[in-house]
Amino acid sequence: MLNAFGQMLTGRTERGESPERPGATSEVPEKLVQEFFNAIQNQDTDKVRQLLVVHKTDLTRATFKPDPQSVRFPAEVERDAYTLLGAYLGPLTGLQFSILTGCDGVAKDILDSTFEQDVDATFGNGNTALHLAVLLGASLMVSALIERGADINLKNKRGYSVVDMSDNPDILKLLQSGTAQDDE
Repeated sequence: MLNAFGQMLTGRTERGESPERPGATSEVPEKLVQEFFNAIQNQDTDKVRQLLVVHKTDLTRATFKPDPQSVRFPAEVERDAYTLLGAYLGPLTGLQFSILTGCDGVAKDILDSTFEQDVDATFGNGNTALHLAVLLGASLMVSALIERGADINLKNKRGYSVVDMSDNPDILKLLQSGTAQDDE
């Protein structure tokens, strides 16, 4: 019997070619994806690490579409999230989901296993994990994403870059240092 989170995932994994990553296919068994996202939801770092060791390629690219009622932005950024990111989240990767749910330790583990070309995978309106981390003020994740080569200059479909996502001086300083690294 599935818990509420498991029921949310059932039947919602993306199959076939990914519009965010043309050519990438997701033939990951639904049970495995469900186990992975349940481990993220439960902040079970050991389980996430164990699954990534065995199924790295499949799970870092796997997506699911959360039930909009079960995944919400924190109240203090909800209005900005809808304005800047858009109301539609769409399918999320484990990295994106863990950032959205505030599981930064798990997100860091997933990021460490994510292939360079997948760091800027998009969701919803062309948003990246970096857009999300900046909006949520997750400075440790912003720093980690920049270190892994996340593109600071990408704009989402609403025309917003990551710099537009925050007025936090510490976050903006991280983004500026990332821009300086890009220029070198």
